[in-house]
Amino acid sequence: MNHRWRLVSAVTALAAIGFVGSVLTTPPATGYESSIHDAYPPQAWVGFGLALVGGLTLVFRSAITDRPGWHHGVVTLGSVYAVFFALPLFRGYYVYGTPMSDAFYHFGIVRDVLETGTIPETGYPATHLLYTTLTTVTGVPVRVLQPIVTFCFFLLFVGSCFLLGLSFFGRRGGLATLGAAMPLVFVSHHLTTLPWLFALPSLPLSLSLAHRWARRRSSRTGIFGAALVCGLALVFYHPVTALVTVLALVLYAGVVAAPSLRRVRRDETESGRVYAVPYWYPIVLAIAGVLWYLSISRVTHFLERVVTSDIDGGAAGYASTAQQTSYSTWELVWEFLVLEWGTVLVYAGVGAVVAAVILGRLLRRHSSRLETLCVAQYGAGIGVAVLFIGARVLSRNVVRINNYTVIGAILLIGLAITGLASFRDTVDDRWKRRGATVALCGLCVTVIVVALLAGAVAYEDERHVTHATMAGAEWHHENHESGIDTRAFRMSEQLQRYFDGTTGADPDDRQFHRSLEGYQLPTRVGYDDHGSVGDVYENETYLVTKTADVEWAANRPPDRRAEIDHYTAGDLARLRADPTAHRVYSNGDFSVWLVDPDE
Repeated sequence: MNHRWRLVSAVTALAAIGFVGSVLTTPPATGYESSIHDAYPPQAWVGFGLALVGGLTLVFRSAITDRPGWHHGVVTLGSVYAVFFALPLFRGYYVYGTPMSDAFYHFGIVRDVLETGTIPETGYPATHLLYTTLTTVTGVPVRVLQPIVTFCFFLLFVGSCFLLGLSFFGRRGGLATLGAAMPLVFVSHHLTTLPWLFALPSLPLSLSLAHRWARRRSSRTGIFGAALVCGLALVFYHPVTALVTVLALVLYAGVVAAPSLRRVRRDETESGRVYAVPYWYPIVLAIAGVLWYLSISRVTHFLERVVTSDIDGGAAGYASTAQQTSYSTWELVWEFLVLEWGTVLVYAGVGAVVAAVILGRLLRRHSSRLETLCVAQYGAGIGVAVLFIGARVLSRNVVRINNYTVIGAILLIGLAITGLASFRDTVDDRWKRRGATVALCGLCVTVIVVALLAGAVAYEDERHVTHATMAGAEWHHENHESGIDTRAFRMSEQLQRYFDGTTGADPDDRQFHRSLEGYQLPTRVGYDDHGSVGDVYENETYLVTKTADVEWAANRPPDRRAEIDHYTAGDLARLRADPTAHRVYSNGDFSVWLVDPDE
């Protein structure tokens, strides 16, 4: 590594140290804070950004020039990401995610396993067994384990993409694919407990194992064992990801293994066994998955809903609902196409460009089978996303339904960087070499920009749960009088499942619900249309108010507050003076009120 690149490595390391040091020296939150970004000085985030830029630059430099130094970039990126994932712990949050997050449902299943020793009926128990084992062995609460587990699965995803690029394109291709997988493309999803994201590393890992098996002619016992473990883990981690992996393996078998098998069989009679796994592996995985999932009533009920189209949502409906508010066109573009879906859309767009170039080469019969496979995987990812949108299954979550597309795009970006670097090294024409250099710089800069964007938007404002909120919710859960309704904003039934476990939660004694009107507070707690909250309800009713609700509404644009249900600090002051409202619990940030309309 020459002097210039030693300087880049040193600056990158100093930036990472500055970010880590700033996080470690900043005291945790003492009250409710709306934004995790505002909790740290600007220089901390500058250090984080420089560390991302420098680390990725070192990785791509090694991929393009085949020179050492990439491990410095990987260590730096791993260090800053480890601290980045742990920011909720450093801030003293109870957990990252709202009270409506699915993470509380999964933690409830963990509670079931810990308390009863049995696993409730679920289609993907692996995540819950993992948390149960970790919390039993370490004694660390499951909520504290979340950032540690999610970071480990992020590393696993990056590592599996590296192995896939390494097996497909060699060392330089592996490094290029590693760099393309480094940004937090799935943004906030990386930071919370999601079984589909935990299962995702198995897709590139399965493809890598299949390709290594197909190319190996000596002992394949180790690869077979790894493929078997990976396949079984995938089946128990998430059903949809398992089915998508089967599709990816079928594409591999059809595009790469089948032509090679026909060619090799003409030369060697025993070579037919070399390509057995690319055919049998997806078949065995599919059979195991179908037998497992069809035995679970939750899965069969979900399939019935899909068939009957009894599923709400959709990205188009989501955006059109927003358009009915005062969002301007540019605000919608910024909110959805940049902040919500920007990282995925950029990767999908770059993948489309690379795929178009390879398709052009394919028409001229210049592309290899692996290049064709990469395009096929990317196209299949787009097809799966379109299928989900058409079936209205998970279609509101554009990031989630495009996870297969993202893997295809990562593979195409790694392929493009590797191919352009090799072309630049061998071409004699000066202008072609310059064109390859410009294209390489464009790809690398795009990945770096996506990494910076993902780092900026991964932690969303007002998306954490404080200890005060959980303490108040638990008090109300344990002390409320059954039969009296509870009204609250931005709470959900997942909390009851977290406190009691999914099997112990009583559906007839539900305190919170994320969407049903009967569980929501009226806007301004009812003072818009009534002089007293006692005039709003016919029977005794609990009202739950939180500092988080007031801050969330205060941070909305003023011209949009009239379009959302909310209440203000002034409304809380009126509630305290209202003779029909009695505060039965308060910890400063969370209050429970009992409204008696007869007073």
